[in-house]
Amino acid sequence: MASEAKAGARWPDPAEAPAPADLARCVHCGLCLTACPTYLVTGLETESPRGRIQMARLIEDGRAELTPAIQSHWSLCLQCRACEAVCPSGVPYGRIQEHARAQVQARPAAGRAGLRVRRLALRQVVARPRVLGAALAPARRFAGWRLRGLAERVLPGRLRTLARQLPSNQGPPFRLEEAAAGPAAGEPVQFFAGCVMRELFGGAHRATVRVLARAGARVGAPAAQGCCGALHAHEGDLAFARRLAKANIAAFEGAEGAIVVNSAGCGAAMKEYPQLLAGEPGWAERAAAFAARVRDLSEWLAARPGLPRGAWRTRAAYQDACHLAHVQGVRREPRALLAAAGCELVETEGADTCCGAAGLYGLVQPGMSAELRRRKAEAFAAARPDVIVTGNPGCHLQYLAAVREAGIGAEVLHLAEALDRAWGAEAGPER
Repeated sequence: MASEAKAGARWPDPAEAPAPADLARCVHCGLCLTACPTYLVTGLETESPRGRIQMARLIEDGRAELTPAIQSHWSLCLQCRACEAVCPSGVPYGRIQEHARAQVQARPAAGRAGLRVRRLALRQVVARPRVLGAALAPARRFAGWRLRGLAERVLPGRLRTLARQLPSNQGPPFRLEEAAAGPAAGEPVQFFAGCVMRELFGGAHRATVRVLARAGARVGAPAAQGCCGALHAHEGDLAFARRLAKANIAAFEGAEGAIVVNSAGCGAAMKEYPQLLAGEPGWAERAAAFAARVRDLSEWLAARPGLPRGAWRTRAAYQDACHLAHVQGVRREPRALLAAAGCELVETEGADTCCGAAGLYGLVQPGMSAELRRRKAEAFAAARPDVIVTGNPGCHLQYLAAVREAGIGAEVLHLAEALDRAWGAEAGPER
């Protein structure tokens, strides 16, 4: 690779290049290898965190160019950040990967058309609530169609997998006004509703509002909030991610209380707004103040004394969402809440290993995504839980397919839905 590079090639977009200090922190100790899902599947150094960092170093030193091979190795990364949790040197691998992908955005070595389509979809569909709602309406109708099972059997492979991932019990999209339907008194809390979750997981959002209310919260949801920008940052579109971050900071600044998030990916992105906006004049303090208020739903609940006790006698397998466990460091709280709700916790093999959802990953890397989902399905088949609990929408979709592949009757629930049921709400998620 280095021998074929032009001297001094370096980065296509130097302003967004991975920081040399970040790259230098990797000492190639190898502790990241057994934490990395793509390395575990392939056994290849080039599909490991330290291997991908070495490629970035070669470009930084002018000994390599951004080639199709390097781009493909970076693209196979799930950005699950499990490597960060075990790295003794504190390598900010997630930040390195986002800036590496910004170089791909600036000058793709391959797949230019696909990158443009994804960028357009993320900017003009995902980040625009009305457009996203219209785009996902057919999927919601299909999910509730009485002939859905028959239709799935005749769909080709990848479409069949996508169809199997659609939740059928979530009801209509969540609207921000619903957040204020609870008590008018209590501890003020601001609910972040996100983008895809609003449209596909309305039931989980409504369960979240009910759970917060039972825990003593007076829930609000600023109308000006929007997409968190996580998918854009992971794709390398950092300029647009910053734009979305600024909009959310401004939307929540005038609202009182903690900002509660029920999506692990959104929560991680929002807690990292300070580093995303580090170079933006006038935004550093505002981003830090915003991030200090962000709490995952399980974090906020676990810090409240006197929560309702449940008696829901069910075998529950909690699966760690990557950006909750590895980025936010939240592992104990969801399990403690489920145990207090009466659940018998069943630990499955690889509960904290990435499921292969990873935002758009299942669409752009279907092979690796399917292999990681297969491993989850095997773990579920061995443990045979009654309920599989998660705290992230992408994981939720992946587990719906994994359960069917495992051939078991386990139900997949968001943590909020599980607690809502255990605390005496409706017999199941709201329809």
